[in-house]
Amino acid sequence: MKYSVARPSSLSSSQLSSLGQKARQFRRYAGYLLIVLPVIVLTAGCGGSDSSSDSSDGDIERAGHDEIVYDEANRTFSFPNAENEIIESTLDEVQRDLNGALCGQCHPRSAESFKNSVHYSLKARTDRVMFPGGGAHGAIDRACGLPGTSALVNYTSDINLGECAKCHAGRYLPVMEGAFASSFSQMGLPDPEGQAENIVNSGIDCLVCHAEVYSSVPGGEHLVVSDHAPDDGASPTPLGYAKAAHDNGDFNQDGQPDPQVDTDGDSLPDVPLMMDTDNDGQPDTPFTTVAQDRSLEAIKSVTYTSEHSCLRCHEHARTGYKRATLFLDGYDVHATATHGPFDGTLNRCTVCHSASHHKFARGHNVGGDLAAADYPPPPPGVELDPDDPTNVMCTTCHNPDTLPTDSGVSGEMSVHSNRHLKNIACETCHIPLSGGITYSVYGEGMHLSFGRNADGKDTKLISADHMLAGDRADVDSDYLAYKMPATLVWFNGGSSFLAQTLAAKGSENAKITPFKPMANGMVFDARFFSGETVKNDAGADYNAHSMYRFYANKDDASGIGNAEVFAAMDMLDLTPEEVRKVTLADFKSTDPDRQAMAMMQIFPNMIHFDKSVYGYEHYMISSDPKFDIWDADSNGILDAGVDFHFSRYDAAKAGLMKFKGFNGPMGLPDDYDWYPPFESTDDLVTMKLPDGSLMKMFLAMQAEGMGTTEALKWLAAIEEYPAFSNGVTLGGHGVRPKEEALGAGGLSGCRDCHASGGMMTNPIPVTRKTPVDMPGMGTVELPQYQWHFYNIHELANLGLTVEDEDIVSGDTDVDIDGDSTLVRVADQNTMLLNWFAPTAPVPTGFLAYTPADDPAILGSVGLTADDLTKNDGSWMPVLEPLTDFAPNYRVLGYDSTILWMD
Repeated sequence: MKYSVARPSSLSSSQLSSLGQKARQFRRYAGYLLIVLPVIVLTAGCGGSDSSSDSSDGDIERAGHDEIVYDEANRTFSFPNAENEIIESTLDEVQRDLNGALCGQCHPRSAESFKNSVHYSLKARTDRVMFPGGGAHGAIDRACGLPGTSALVNYTSDINLGECAKCHAGRYLPVMEGAFASSFSQMGLPDPEGQAENIVNSGIDCLVCHAEVYSSVPGGEHLVVSDHAPDDGASPTPLGYAKAAHDNGDFNQDGQPDPQVDTDGDSLPDVPLMMDTDNDGQPDTPFTTVAQDRSLEAIKSVTYTSEHSCLRCHEHARTGYKRATLFLDGYDVHATATHGPFDGTLNRCTVCHSASHHKFARGHNVGGDLAAADYPPPPPGVELDPDDPTNVMCTTCHNPDTLPTDSGVSGEMSVHSNRHLKNIACETCHIPLSGGITYSVYGEGMHLSFGRNADGKDTKLISADHMLAGDRADVDSDYLAYKMPATLVWFNGGSSFLAQTLAAKGSENAKITPFKPMANGMVFDARFFSGETVKNDAGADYNAHSMYRFYANKDDASGIGNAEVFAAMDMLDLTPEEVRKVTLADFKSTDPDRQAMAMMQIFPNMIHFDKSVYGYEHYMISSDPKFDIWDADSNGILDAGVDFHFSRYDAAKAGLMKFKGFNGPMGLPDDYDWYPPFESTDDLVTMKLPDGSLMKMFLAMQAEGMGTTEALKWLAAIEEYPAFSNGVTLGGHGVRPKEEALGAGGLSGCRDCHASGGMMTNPIPVTRKTPVDMPGMGTVELPQYQWHFYNIHELANLGLTVEDEDIVSGDTDVDIDGDSTLVRVADQNTMLLNWFAPTAPVPTGFLAYTPADDPAILGSVGLTADDLTKNDGSWMPVLEPLTDFAPNYRVLGYDSTILWMD
């Protein structure tokens, strides 16, 4: 989509004459990355007018807000501000600008403090993530197979799908403040920076946290409402979203986008934000915005936060979207605690997650989920201080010196022995179970999700029923249908860019920690395996279709490009010049940023695809009319029995086009490509990554500086590195009563871990690897991969018709392992994937990367090319690592002697 600026009728040509120069002046702004909504223009003559709105009588008397008076006849609020001056604001003004017209008058610093929190920024600096953007990591830059791609592309994708803005407390992505300022400056508008700040501040949703009454679908006949929005408008919705409607700039719902921009300098907005979506240089579409409940009822209900207001957004745990360890009675002892700090509390969440100036304390050692944190954690391996007010630990409240020993058991035999407390995180015993999704895969044709079976395989199809919350019995069955024991790994806070632990037995201050395994079936650039190379500024060859290309690409004429943009967004800790001079030799650098960037050279590029174009996830179907044929009853859920197909290829192309929206403001040519465009669906591959081999290789390098004895111990400790990507620390949620903790019941409870059938023997997938001699690199273990083929239409029908209660009772089986009508594995054709040299020869008996439609591979599973989803068939190919299953004690670096109770 081409970037352009349509001139408002009130602007002269002279005001627009210096656009190119002003574009360069604003490079310090992150936002000219017009990523989410790539073309911003303004149009005059669309001013709003009064409209009917929900209202009720009387003063607002809540939590110290009793001085706010609402005049129903005039639809006007009056109240004393922070300087005790009487302010009047209309309901229309409040609905357009809640902060400026109401909340910010008495809380003038709240917007600033909120914007400095991760609940707004979606990112935070951390030295714990091995990633070239580790300096600014979080949801904003995380390409993840669970929600699907990234917030940068999908903040507002489609109202029926899981767009990020359905929960986050802002109308606009944080980077849009810079985008607006840059665009306004180019257009010669007065005070571009101030106007941009006011627009972004006007979109802060104070009420989603601070109102007792909040609707996912506020009133208004001009809303675009999700097809699966609840009839009662409750927030969160049964699908777990705080909001379920778009207002698209018409905040007062009078049928016209509200004015937001001041074009004549009188400090009053007179034109709305619009977009040019057809590249004709003229505005045609209102700026997409998720509707916030700013109704009189919501405003009247302003009060202190509660667990309910937190769970409007953090309810996702129920589906296994993240931890699947519920904050409910019966699942977490803190959910019903009434003693100690919980006595009389209004919000059990903030008892532990203490809040100040919109910043929340969270555990420093729960970084495996890659979520941003308000308070920077110490580097990996640094011992955590239980008295640190910015850190939440079990020992923050529970003094380990007062822990009880087991009745009749003492010393080193106690579950609370010094040896256990030194080496095992409290959560390991007290949060023994998780559940929900462990594998999420977007392919050509469909998005699928699976849970883990008792054999350690991610083959239990997630049902549509699992994604929807009903009554308490339904929630219980959703959890029970997919519950599983945690995966135990060593963890000291360090994570890879795909949330793999960077610790092993013997790592400094590492403890055995429970993780919920999560594997991402991401969309990658299949051209990586062609081995094509290009040179960077260091004169070094690198793979032309690697993740590194997405960071290092530039325009030859101007010398600027992707790296400058990421640096402006604070998503790089290297300078653009440093980025473009990284070589594979930096893989062994002592600088983790250079290490990570070097690793990007041997990693296929992850695709930022547009979910609104893909049109499907978790049985939810897009609201776009072109998908109506697959949702005849218009309930937002895929119909059973229909012959559907969702295009990964079209979504990937659209994702790349969204990045081109900033080309003009950055001074780049209009036709500058962030990355080589895709020309065929064969340019893409869906892979279950990572397999663990790269992280094992990284950990193995650390042995080079050790003595022989220490190195052998270290290499033995990492031998069985687990094959999962987005592993999630179970944190402090889902804490079971002590009677249900591992080891409860004295010496007999030791069997929970130290006997066959216990946690230590839980099967964990480990990628099967083959050692290969690589010139100049020594012996490298290459991962073995196989093509899996999923029958998407039969799987959809199974998932749409099964109830989780029937899974729990055993009346229905959703484990597809070994069911050739649902999944087939090309086990006769095993590939070795060489990340360093994809086209290098492989040992006899193996294949190099081979496309799924190779006749030999298809023949091994009894399929033809016509059966594949890329040809509108039913079988979706996914490249997955070949795994063996090691008992958890071997993954931890122990031998069978740890099962001493056998």
